[in-house]
Amino acid sequence: MGATRIIALGAFSSVVACTGPRRLEPARGACPAPRLPTAGWVSLADSAGVSFRLPAAYQERAPHSGIREWDLGGDSQQYVLVGYIASSSPPATLGRVVSPGMLEMTQCVDSAGGREVLVQSWRTPAGTFRQGRRLDRYDVFAVVPVRPDLRFYLASGGYERRTQDIALAAVRTIVVAASPPD
Repeated sequence: MGATRIIALGAFSSVVACTGPRRLEPARGACPAPRLPTAGWVSLADSAGVSFRLPAAYQERAPHSGIREWDLGGDSQQYVLVGYIASSSPPATLGRVVSPGMLEMTQCVDSAGGREVLVQSWRTPAGTFRQGRRLDRYDVFAVVPVRPDLRFYLASGGYERRTQDIALAAVRTIVVAASPPD
């Protein structure tokens, strides 16, 4: 049962609701992909010949710095973003380096649209500040080759593990056109 207490800090005071410990869900493994039906999701494409699907609830924000970003229901703390890396390195070498703040980090090399894709998944403790509380963030990072000198990446974060499930399923919908434009 929750209780309310007043915390006074100098000239400032605030009311904090104590609802007890929040049950944390562990990060979803990078493989296998969660079984989510993606057929009804919206298909998104870009000029480099890459397409993928997201649920209709994701809304695109204005592009910035060559990155495209979608927020779940307009919530900027539940997002998917995509972009490009100028590199000829294999996808498996372009992953995020594991750090102490990445709990339950897993990675695998899978395929998407017939191409090799590196998929990483982890939980970041207290990675999001929302409504006066620190919440864990569930992250995904994936890289797929587009052409010999270009890699497409998809990254995601959210305070609910379902956004991680969505991102992991979205990675598996990536398709690269057979002959992307130069």
